[in-house]
Amino acid sequence: MHKQTVSTRNEALEFARRTRRNLEFIENAKEKGADVHAVTHLTVSLLGLVVFPKEKLLLDQAEQKNLADMQAEGWSGWTITLDDPAKPTKTLADILRHLRNAVAHGQLTFSSDSPLLEEVTIIVEDKKRREHAQPYWCARIDGVALRSFCLHFLDFIDNTVG
Repeated sequence: MHKQTVSTRNEALEFARRTRRNLEFIENAKEKGADVHAVTHLTVSLLGLVVFPKEKLLLDQAEQKNLADMQAEGWSGWTITLDDPAKPTKTLADILRHLRNAVAHGQLTFSSDSPLLEEVTIIVEDKKRREHAQPYWCARIDGVALRSFCLHFLDFIDNTVG
């Protein structure tokens, strides 16, 4: 008898798949008139997408994916408004590192409380140390582009470690 492998939320791939299903559920509920916030859920999804996974294969592949290629492949982009001159943002891995730090330390600001993706811009900041008041990296993305980024990243996870 073969032992069946069960995927758990402790695995990056399964956590990402569950994140996608939850996002689709929230979006469907919104379309049916439910008082839910897709922007809030996308932000919460970042936990499952960029903070939680520590798969080496995923991170190695993210180092190989440069921002120009991502843009050419249709990934909606981040507008980087402040970059670290010592280590400029060039790859998906760089974006993930800054996002991980920002999400983990609550360095996200929203342009409005609107539940509509197209009415919200998210500003993400990364700071070297808490005692430093100024960020050394800052980017912005609108809600629609964040959704696109999350869906592309979910596909990237699935194709890389799936």
